[in-house]
Amino acid sequence: MYNYIFTSMMLISLFSLVTCPIMGNNSSIEKNNSSENFFKQKIALNIEPFTGKIIRNKVRMRLQPSLDAPILSEFLKDDLLNVVGESGEFYAILPPKDTRAYIFRTFVLDGTVEGNRVNVRLEPALESPVIAQLNSGDSIDGVVSALSSKWLEIAPPSTTRFYVCKEYVENIGTAAMMQQIEKRRTEASALLNSAQLNSKIELQKNYQEMNLDGVYADLNTLITQYSDFPKYVDRAKILLNSIQDAFIQKKITYLEAKTIAMETREAAVKKENDSKPVNAEQMPIRKEKNLPRDDSFPQTSEKIISNWEPFDPDKMTSRMAIWIPQERSLYEGWRQRRQKGSPREFYEEQFGETIELKGVIEPYIHTIKTKPGDFLLVNPSTKLPIAYIYSTRVDLQKNQGQAVLLHAVKRPNYNFAFPAYYVISVD
Repeated sequence: MYNYIFTSMMLISLFSLVTCPIMGNNSSIEKNNSSENFFKQKIALNIEPFTGKIIRNKVRMRLQPSLDAPILSEFLKDDLLNVVGESGEFYAILPPKDTRAYIFRTFVLDGTVEGNRVNVRLEPALESPVIAQLNSGDSIDGVVSALSSKWLEIAPPSTTRFYVCKEYVENIGTAAMMQQIEKRRTEASALLNSAQLNSKIELQKNYQEMNLDGVYADLNTLITQYSDFPKYVDRAKILLNSIQDAFIQKKITYLEAKTIAMETREAAVKKENDSKPVNAEQMPIRKEKNLPRDDSFPQTSEKIISNWEPFDPDKMTSRMAIWIPQERSLYEGWRQRRQKGSPREFYEEQFGETIELKGVIEPYIHTIKTKPGDFLLVNPSTKLPIAYIYSTRVDLQKNQGQAVLLHAVKRPNYNFAFPAYYVISVD
């Protein structure tokens, strides 16, 4: 009798071992741990869903509607939320779109959950907060986590809710507005990314091959039509300034190289012509002209460039004096067209054509023979050049690095990137 009972008990034990699945310690803990904290959270009352906007920086998103609840992440000002419920002083929100969740692989077979009240966690670790639970038969679409092969990475279940304090959320419209705003945000991001990529490509080309029209069009569209996304607009303005600065530097380099090449060719031609013998018959006949005795030039045997009567030689620096030949040439052209007129009359007429220019005076350091000025007038906000400037009346070097108001008249810029001006006075 006892042998029969003992044999029966052994058979039952063996049958139990065969029919009951053997699970590892982690899976047993994960299934049996019903996450008491998860069930302690208050039930959020459903409200009419709306699009919420965060009105301050570093607003905390919590697991439960309580100031003692775990902090999951932080929002920045102007971030958008899908608000679907409320609980006390908190709004219940849908998980942000980049949120990922994790479930233990042991409880998933062919995309179907095997087991009831299986925890879904925020990270692939047993210590991570539980954000939802799934039951037997629930379907999921997941991939093995790159952080731990024991877990599947999935989208948060539809029942997942997080919580944000009400006082930091502004209702800006219906739930549908979220999609509209996100669509515009995507468009703004695409414009900025396109401008960044295309500008990088174009600025690697030679100056003559560059075409930035498409880049400027994208950035101007972003700045003028997407003002509701100030972060993107600010980035677009910064990018636009940097592109313009790089473009200008490329143009200056190109024009300087072109000027140097031209001067080199001219010097070679002159050297070749000078080396050729000249016959007496080919010598040009110089005709002396009786110059009128006015203050056109000083009555000396030579034209001393630093002692031309319209300017005060005592205030003249060597840097200023090098521009007298150009000013004299402009005067002579003016006088030839009028058939009369003194330098004083020339400048009196020039004074009537002055314009005002504002900016910071910076030195123009490139040593080019035909450069259009000694200094650059720079926009203090964008740091971009406004004009080339020089003067035989004002020592601009004394105002270097200062914000000034200039009274100036236009001068030839020799095809350089910016207009050139002759400075008459500085305020």
